[in-house]
Amino acid sequence: MPTSASSTGAPPTTQGATVGIIVNPHAGKDIRRLVSAAGQTSDAVKISIMRRVAAGAIEQGARRILMSTDTHHLAERAVEGLDGPIDYVESPQTGSYLDTVAAARSMWKADAGAIVALGGDGTCRDVATGWPEAPLIAISTGTNNVFPDAVDGTTAGVAAALVAGGVVDGNDVTTAAKRVSLQIDDPQRDTVLHEDALVEAALVDNTFVGARAVSDPTTIRWVVACIASPSSTGLASIAGRVHPVERNEPGGVLIRLGPGGRRVRVPLTPGLFSTLDVASVEPLEDGRIVELSGHGVLAYDGERNTPVSRGSTIAVRIERSGPHMIDIDRALLLAARDRQFDVPCANDTGTRPRRKDAHGD
Repeated sequence: MPTSASSTGAPPTTQGATVGIIVNPHAGKDIRRLVSAAGQTSDAVKISIMRRVAAGAIEQGARRILMSTDTHHLAERAVEGLDGPIDYVESPQTGSYLDTVAAARSMWKADAGAIVALGGDGTCRDVATGWPEAPLIAISTGTNNVFPDAVDGTTAGVAAALVAGGVVDGNDVTTAAKRVSLQIDDPQRDTVLHEDALVEAALVDNTFVGARAVSDPTTIRWVVACIASPSSTGLASIAGRVHPVERNEPGGVLIRLGPGGRRVRVPLTPGLFSTLDVASVEPLEDGRIVELSGHGVLAYDGERNTPVSRGSTIAVRIERSGPHMIDIDRALLLAARDRQFDVPCANDTGTRPRRKDAHGD
């Protein structure tokens, strides 16, 4: 796990017992709820999770909790009345993904030792945009949750504090995530764009960005996935149903859609299945560059983002350069073996102090 600035040029140098908490207030509330059976993650649920994360981190000795502010004021509501060293990072308050990107970058600059992020695949990508190698615990509160996990906020906060404070060695409990890296050379632009996805990138034959979610299966031209689980929902399910790729195994897969191959049924949106024609399946090794072309919109982790014109070239490769994902179970196991959760007995003359609980009692 890195402890100094990476090639992206961001400034932090050391890590301390500072835990960052980022929430996307819009995760789990997009248009897919109008056209599918997708559930909704309410503000109340997110507030509850954030409060548990903060309480767990404070219990485990975090000297500082950094919260991302948002247009719904979820952070302030989550920690109301909680006794702890809580601060807030500045946010542009745009109500868009830019707030998440800015929060992650601010926490990087503030030398946070770990981040707990609440959202879906898109939110995790935004965190990684702001801090590419963030020590991260991702809690699923979005629509497509291939990258984040459903974990208890209390345990997530404890694990984050253990890593942030160096109680457990980050190198022993983190794994660098894969990324789909794209270099986009569009003749309509003056510069070459560089974009990344944590799960999959896809070309959608539709020039209208509008609602960012991809819901029309007939418009998908190709998908490059570095995580492809048969149990996932969304674009990643296409690759997962024809060529599964686990998150910690090397490489990924390129799926080209079209006639001439096999036909598969996939849940492109929650509760709704589509039949797709798969023209070809091509495994991709780490670092191998594949040049693709097409006209439409590039989608990253399920959300349409970058229009590309005819004649564009998209160079795609799989890299292991994403966020450093914290293994919660491993972190707590090592801490338990080191008796980090013990408190002194009444006649104990040891030097380890008794921790205060989240309310300072």
